[in-house]
Amino acid sequence: MAPILLWLILVLCLLISAVKYLMGIILKFSFASTRAQKDYTYQPWVSVLMPCYNEGKTVYETIESISKSNYPNDKFEVIAQDDCSVDDSYEWMLKAQRDFTNIRVRTGRNEVNSGKARSVCNALQHSTAEIIISIDSDCIFHPDAIRELTACFAEPRIGSVGGRVGVRNPNDSVITAIQTVIYYSAFELYKIPENWTRSICCISGCLFAIRRTLLLEIEPAIRARHWFGIPVNQGEDRFLTHQTLLRGYGTYINNDALCWTTVPNTLSVLFKQQLRWRRSIVRDFFYTLRTLPQHVWKLHPNTVFTLVLTPLGAVVGFLVVVTMLTSDPLAWAGPLPLVTALGIGAVLTWVIKRYSAQEAVTHPLAFGAYVAWSLVSSLFLTPLALCTMDSADWGTRTKQQEVPFGNTNR
Repeated sequence: MAPILLWLILVLCLLISAVKYLMGIILKFSFASTRAQKDYTYQPWVSVLMPCYNEGKTVYETIESISKSNYPNDKFEVIAQDDCSVDDSYEWMLKAQRDFTNIRVRTGRNEVNSGKARSVCNALQHSTAEIIISIDSDCIFHPDAIRELTACFAEPRIGSVGGRVGVRNPNDSVITAIQTVIYYSAFELYKIPENWTRSICCISGCLFAIRRTLLLEIEPAIRARHWFGIPVNQGEDRFLTHQTLLRGYGTYINNDALCWTTVPNTLSVLFKQQLRWRRSIVRDFFYTLRTLPQHVWKLHPNTVFTLVLTPLGAVVGFLVVVTMLTSDPLAWAGPLPLVTALGIGAVLTWVIKRYSAQEAVTHPLAFGAYVAWSLVSSLFLTPLALCTMDSADWGTRTKQQEVPFGNTNR
């Protein structure tokens, strides 16, 4: 059996996760204080920063969706920054600049491939807006997304606001169904207790709004990020959220601000994406531990618990599995853990099908695949992330051959 201390830590982490889901359900339907005080008359100048690498025609579709926003056309712009794509992404940006004259679209290219974080910083240099919205270049905006994000800044202490990210292709395969379960449960349940204390620990980079003055304050730290001397280009969304909290501002997810992203539909691409995310989690975990006294004295206890115990659960879970497999391989094979996990997955799948019209999961194996993926990710992703923390590429967007402009096959 795994050492008792590892078991106790793992059980504590899992218990806190279960409590957060339960609290999410209770708070979502019972306490108005979990929702921000919105002011829709507040309509500041907004810059939507769109860093891009090898997205092809999707960048055009993204800008097209933004151009249909229910927000005064003279009060927002799109600044698209290409990171030396090897496909026709930049040509599609230029086409969007020509076609969408109802809004201001500005395009630029990095001199060298620099990664998403530095591409955001480069685009920021061209903005004078009060509110900055950083996005992924494959996201489709709901018409009210900008309006919903800016309305939340009526609360003076809120520094960063995120939206809910949905899945555009939930039923492509079991792989996409897994991600639909994860996305929906994270935004609609898991993050609700963090919303209550205005202490969201990671706002998705798909739809991330921040006060420009705050982003300018954080920008030098973004450019200076490194892992033992190797520049860090990934996980800027988690880093930005963390830095917002440390500077005394609140963070919030507005689930009425919607966007949709196309998620990986093959195991290989999903693995690359999840590995990149896990590196970000582990890197942030080490940063939290290194500056723990600062966190304890400055941040809400809910924030500290989330920053420490969530990634700690992943690390300890891996150690428990390894210990059990090496010392007593059959000790983990009892039916109760598997039945419990399958039951949770089935409930989540049913909830999504019942209450989310945009992302109804129809695949019958979705809940089983969700459980299987959770086990695989716990066993392999954490140790692999620890061994590849110096990686700095765009991961799933890497391409080897140039795609001619106008080819819409992705």
